[in-house]
Amino acid sequence: MSKYLVEDEELKGLSGKVILITGAATGIGRSTAKLAHRNGAKVAFCDVNEAKGRNLEQELKTNILFDKCDVSNWDDVASFFEETYSTLGPIDAVISNAAINKHESTAPTSTLTAPDLSVLNVNLIGTWYVATCAIHFFNKHPEKSSQLVLMGSVASYIDTPPLYTYCAITAMVPEDIKRLWGDLPPNTPEDVAKASLVPAIRPEINGKSFIVHGKEFTDVEDKLDQTQHLWMGSELDEAMREGQRRLIP
Repeated sequence: MSKYLVEDEELKGLSGKVILITGAATGIGRSTAKLAHRNGAKVAFCDVNEAKGRNLEQELKTNILFDKCDVSNWDDVASFFEETYSTLGPIDAVISNAAINKHESTAPTSTLTAPDLSVLNVNLIGTWYVATCAIHFFNKHPEKSSQLVLMGSVASYIDTPPLYTYCAITAMVPEDIKRLWGDLPPNTPEDVAKASLVPAIRPEINGKSFIVHGKEFTDVEDKLDQTQHLWMGSELDEAMREGQRRLIP
């Protein structure tokens, strides 16, 4: 699998770029906003936590825009993009980071109740709203190289009960819990922030899925694609690839 590293000097390539981030009042999103801003980017960010969002906006002072926004609400998302575009200019990169996480129980109960769909609404529908808006505003300036980054959890690749609904976790594990991981590579919010900003400074990195581990991040799908003919069989592999080619306009 391909591994990547990001040097601090390379992040200076963010200078002057307009970076839009959802779910950035706390955790990884907050670190991403601060890292991009520190390297000269104009940053627009949103969150449902208005108090912490305003706090970060006041801390960074200039070239910063905050909106209270629920990404599961289409009007909120569309309004946030419109304000970003009109205030800061053409958008260079969108980082869809907003997500929630809830433990779900499968224990038997005496009453049949509807499932809580808030995780689905925020993590899936919200991401779709953000992606739709991103593509719309990117298309206003086709001459620019624009990037869309969709943040997620390793739970989308590896079974992680009891997180039965796919969730993208934006808050870092508390210190007392992190100690349980021993010598496994720890992730800091800034490590993940660097990985999320890479497409904005290396546009050739496109269509990739990364897992961040410590200071490195690894493409988890390149070898899967390269060996598809082995585990799928050559005939089915070629048929699948031909089907993909025919879907391209």
